[in-house]
Amino acid sequence: LFRVHHSLGDGVSLTAALGDLLDEAQEIRDMIQEEIRKRRAKGKDSYLLVKLLRFVQKLAWFLFGSIRALVHQAYLMMTTSNNPFLEVLNRTDSKGLEAGRSATWCEFATVAEVKLVAKAMGPNVTLNDLFVSCVTAAVARQLAEHRQKMIVPDDDDTTNAPSSSSNKNKHKQQNRLTNINVVIPAHLAGGILPPGREVGNLIGAFVARVPGEMTDNASASDRLSQVHSNLHKWRRSPAPFVSYYIARTASSWLPSTWATRLMLSGNANAAVVVSNNRGLTKKVHINGRPVESMMGFIPLPPGLPVGVVIQSYDSVVSLSVNAEKWAVPDADKFLGWILDEYKLLCKEASIKQRQKEITNKS
Repeated sequence: LFRVHHSLGDGVSLTAALGDLLDEAQEIRDMIQEEIRKRRAKGKDSYLLVKLLRFVQKLAWFLFGSIRALVHQAYLMMTTSNNPFLEVLNRTDSKGLEAGRSATWCEFATVAEVKLVAKAMGPNVTLNDLFVSCVTAAVARQLAEHRQKMIVPDDDDTTNAPSSSSNKNKHKQQNRLTNINVVIPAHLAGGILPPGREVGNLIGAFVARVPGEMTDNASASDRLSQVHSNLHKWRRSPAPFVSYYIARTASSWLPSTWATRLMLSGNANAAVVVSNNRGLTKKVHINGRPVESMMGFIPLPPGLPVGVVIQSYDSVVSLSVNAEKWAVPDADKFLGWILDEYKLLCKEASIKQRQKEITNKS
């Protein structure tokens, strides 16, 4: 049993360090080298003019994309005055709320199954889109549960039950948080630790606004469509690089109190951080003994009450939840809500697939 912590290195670095202990260590190194060769080969035979044009395009992408990312980040920070979990609890900070962490994990599907579901929902839908959508649905249900507990005292007045029910529904509609912010970490080297690079943190991130509590008649695919649209444009931006260099500069040169405050405000009062870690595709061994399972947890950054990790190992997808207890009192229930949304997407994907087959036959 091994336990490592993100403060020492990111998930890619620590997986690579753990990989050096495996019986298949050399095989994994060869696989990484082959992947690096493939990436470098794409532009190796290009003419000088083509290389120059690519450099200019990348420079323009980084400069204009960075400005756009900073403006978008500033907009999210200015328009999200409070964390949604604190908002429904009518608080401005977590002081005095239940302390401690709520955590759980499970393995629930094969990578092949999840890819089929994502493909059925749309040609450009990614696994990350799929699970961010499921997580935001769980956040919405958790917010609704908190709100329900906050208005329970209003139900004690049984002298006018219809009026009480009407006020309760009105209160629910008025306080519905239709949008929330999520933090999406991204590895700057594309999920590969090149040979010779030290173990450390090479993680940037971006913040995106996604659906929160949607209308009762909205489907799981409606939520996924909006999540995909919002994540897609920022996933392809230089925002993760900008955040990485800002964080690195702040931690190196600013006083610790200022750096912590910058990190706190940088998450734009996001409700959750969702990290996707692609693991080893087959079962590995240490001294001939199989490693049966690998599970990743994300240490909560300042101000973020909920962290979810999606990870794969031996072609099986796992989920983990690490949360502040005041935000998610029951991690098992929260994880169940994520899986409920995934099941709804599976059902809708199956219907779409059948409709597509019928159309093709006709």
